[in-house]
Amino acid sequence: MQGFASAVAALAVLLAGAAAPSLAAPSLATPGLAAGTPAAAAAQGVEIRYGQWTDPARDGRVVPYKLYLPTGPGPFPLVIHSHGLGGSREASAYILTAVAQAGYAVVAVQHAGSDTALLAGGGPPVAEAARVAAGRAGMTSDAARGRYGDIPFALDRIAADPALAGKVDLGRVGMSGHSYGALSTLTAVGQRLPAMPGDTAFMEPRIKAAIAYSPNKPRGDDARAAFARIRTPMLHFTGTADATPFDLEKTPFERTTPFQAIQGADQFLIVLTGADHALFGGRRDQLKQLKPIDPPQMEIVKTETVRFWDAYLKGDRAALAAECDLPARIAGAGSAYTKAMRCGPPTPIETVEGLR
Repeated sequence: MQGFASAVAALAVLLAGAAAPSLAAPSLATPGLAAGTPAAAAAQGVEIRYGQWTDPARDGRVVPYKLYLPTGPGPFPLVIHSHGLGGSREASAYILTAVAQAGYAVVAVQHAGSDTALLAGGGPPVAEAARVAAGRAGMTSDAARGRYGDIPFALDRIAADPALAGKVDLGRVGMSGHSYGALSTLTAVGQRLPAMPGDTAFMEPRIKAAIAYSPNKPRGDDARAAFARIRTPMLHFTGTADATPFDLEKTPFERTTPFQAIQGADQFLIVLTGADHALFGGRRDQLKQLKPIDPPQMEIVKTETVRFWDAYLKGDRAALAAECDLPARIAGAGSAYTKAMRCGPPTPIETVEGLR
């Protein structure tokens, strides 16, 4: 019973990874990034727009989105973001706001079938056992296909939107995602899905770089084979307390499996000491219920996220060089690892089970 209660408590955090989506469409001028971030000198205002797209090719599937659009002429590199199980387009707002302030157009998509609707859209409290059932309802093959298909569809709609002409540079596209969204990200850049025939339809060649917050090892597949198609530079984030009831991993450290298995493209990994699964979804920040450890870790997440995008989407040479110094920069707050030829030998890391 104690184990079940712990799982339920963790699931409550997982399914509450973001606030229920707002129906308003505000236009906001946001303040600059905190001092010390690589984009602080160029921080700019950001307009927030809400909307939704309908896909007739998928039985009228509706895809809500939240657009963070920097003020100014553009064109801006584009980052598309995928939320975790039970989340919404409001997920990871502190990260995405910082990215937009650094001069990126950001589109956070919401995935029907694995979003806040699992818990009645954030309505009255749901019984604990129902949370577990709700979470599993969002992990069906239909829900997975829906969310994976949302990414190329969203990019097509962004490309066809006359209001974004000259504002978004579709030659510089990145993707990020948290938890289930990290799997969506890895799928978009090439992760194999043996249980899902036709998985190559979800691969998105327009994505030039990617960030996975709380990624998982592959389910029912050999890790090296699962990630063999990936040739995309990536930054991976996790924490020593990064766990959910649905993990196949024996320990949070096994979330480093994608970083360890991917070959043939620059890979970077940050493991923050004490960081949990909810840190990357930003729910505590939205509720103003931060833990003491959260603010400094959030600054690291924002800073290193922007630095990576600057390196691989803006071609910033200083940011690119700084990626090689990641282990020294993170020391004291956790551990970090590099795997890129231009950085020299890979940072030594304990090999996870399944890759030994």
